[in-house]
Amino acid sequence: MITFREYDAARYEEGSVYEIIDGVLIVSPNPAPWHDHWVTWVYERLEAYSKKHSERINRVSQACEIYIPSRIGPTRPQPDVAAYRNYPKAPPKRWDDVCPLVVVEVVSARRALKDVQRNRELYWMASGIGEYWIVNPLDAWERPALIALCRSPDAVDWRETRISYGQTYRTPTLPGFSLNLKRQVR
Repeated sequence: MITFREYDAARYEEGSVYEIIDGVLIVSPNPAPWHDHWVTWVYERLEAYSKKHSERINRVSQACEIYIPSRIGPTRPQPDVAAYRNYPKAPPKRWDDVCPLVVVEVVSARRALKDVQRNRELYWMASGIGEYWIVNPLDAWERPALIALCRSPDAVDWRETRISYGQTYRTPTLPGFSLNLKRQVR
């Protein structure tokens, strides 16, 4: 089992994604270009919303970690996109000091179980996360479906909504924000 200190001090080679989950170093290959296409597309939508509604979200990141408490070992998964409310003006010293409101994963063929199963449980344990969006382009990369998982007060699991390609998702967490994956810019 490795510690956060060892994980943070290690040097990693480019070409892979490194996460610490339950004290174990998990190494995954970098995703395919179409994965990056969808990550960037969703990021840009959230970033545009944050510029108009900084009281709702004031930081969007494509390079963050989320501290997950109460695990058998140190755990910090890395979502594809995270949107924060009340992100401090001076960046925190550690990711453990902030928690996003919305996290997004784009399913990758080489890392699908992580995105759909493992992270569903992990992100639930980070109680500050209000929504977890899963963009799933595995059946057809140009026509992905969206799974929106929302946290409800006093719930014991996510409330799941499936949105087909071409349908619009309106989130209660970000008033005025909608997402329709068909309306992408090519």
